Amino acid sequence: LAAPRPPRHLLTQVAGRAGRGKDPGRVLVQTYNPDAEPVKRMLAHDFDGFAKQELEWRKALAYPPFARMAAVRLEGEHPEQTAGVARFLGNLVGRHMPPASAGVRLLGPALAPIARIRGKTRWQLLLKAPTHAALAPLLARLEAALADVPSGVRVVIDVDPGAMM
Repeated sequence: LAAPRPPRHLLTQVAGRAGRGKDPGRVLVQTYNPDAEPVKRMLAHDFDGFAKQELEWRKALAYPPFARMAAVRLEGEHPEQTAGVARFLGNLVGRHMPPASAGVRLLGPALAPIARIRGKTRWQLLLKAPTHAALAPLLARLEAALADVPSGVRVVIDVDPGAMM
């Protein structure tokens, strides 16, 4: 899976909260990529340009609102067990994928962009589809399979996720 871009709307929201009231505000942005388009647009207070560019990127990548997406996130204390459940769910979805002409894609399973939090290993699968109707049968199979997931692995299905971390 490609590393997700930072949640752009959060940059704008945080910057907008600085300096409320009578005290002036100051925003410090720490980034590995200061030349990133979202950072530049936030610093220039260019929300319209930001929104236009974001929608262009989302359309080119077939991300919501131009398609539907579901993130299946797994988290567990035992890395091997969590990886095994991720592979199990990935294989399950892979066996039930519609024909390629339906436009449904499975990305993963793969380690999550932040692979460990609070001592727990994290994995994810992403499903992309042109419509919710194309995605729904796979999500129903996933939900049914959750009964077979060991209690040590937590699985969350997030449709049209707001963040990918």
